[in-house]
Amino acid sequence: DVTIQAQILDLLKEIQKEGKTVIAVHHDLQTVAEYFDWVTLIDLKIIASGPVEEVFTQENLRLTYGE
Repeated sequence: DVTIQAQILDLLKEIQKEGKTVIAVHHDLQTVAEYFDWVTLIDLKIIASGPVEEVFTQENLRLTYGE
């Protein structure tokens, strides 16, 4: 449910603000850039990993999910 997802992600953001590292598996591609500053794209192997603004590209998404 979208409301619960937002609440959980807001809680994770608060934990991050405390200086802690948060690792999460997240499949809602539309909210990745909103909630995360680092992303790792995996399809049986690591396709790309790094800051969201560098890694979360159409090309890397194509390589991860296919055309």
